[in-house]
Amino acid sequence: MLDYLQRLYRNGAELCSWFRWDRQWVVVNAKGRALTQRVEPRMALMEVELPPAAFDEDWQPAPHSCLVIRAPGMDTLKVPLAAEHTTLDDVSVWEWSGSAYDEGAEAAEWLSAYFGKPSRLVRFKEESEIRPTNPKYAQGYKITFTDCFPFLIASQGSLDAQNDLLKEHVPINRFRPNILVDGCHPYAEDLWKTIKINKLTFDGVKLCDRYKVKFPDLVLRLSMLATILS
Repeated sequence: MLDYLQRLYRNGAELCSWFRWDRQWVVVNAKGRALTQRVEPRMALMEVELPPAAFDEDWQPAPHSCLVIRAPGMDTLKVPLAAEHTTLDDVSVWEWSGSAYDEGAEAAEWLSAYFGKPSRLVRFKEESEIRPTNPKYAQGYKITFTDCFPFLIASQGSLDAQNDLLKEHVPINRFRPNILVDGCHPYAEDLWKTIKINKLTFDGVKLCDRYKVKFPDLVLRLSMLATILS
């Protein structure tokens, strides 16, 4: 059991509602291949927003409900959540390939302008597509556009212990968990096999390596410098 959760909500149902939207969308290039922050560090500057009610249990989008995307130097992009979609085939994320919903020309033009190359926004097609987890670690489960698994847990104690070794402290977003816990010893989460949060049970199946990414503030400074030089 966890003593504290810094990013948790009133009950397990609310936690499920929060993760309902996680990794539902991905940006792809002209060949349908997913773009990542590894090769497109400007992704670190993008901000997304959903309607507050989207995290309520059983909420359904209205015609005016939108996913809002912002980035430096760009007008705000609004992607309707209830619009009819066309299908884009040959979308690929790592080893998986299949079809996905295309979020339309306006989103494609916005992303293409931001990244400086043809790009599109697609949404996972849950009605017909199945992307299984790696059976070596977790057999019989499915995911959307995550790298490997839908949840990544880290602890405040581990972050504090890491920062004790560094001259300059780093924030938790350097490690990009979607659940941050507190009240445990540093690195204790590495050994957890079962994690219970209210009525929800999670299985700890694999440790996660973290690839190097550029800090958002560094990306912004480099972007501003490139703009000045151009």
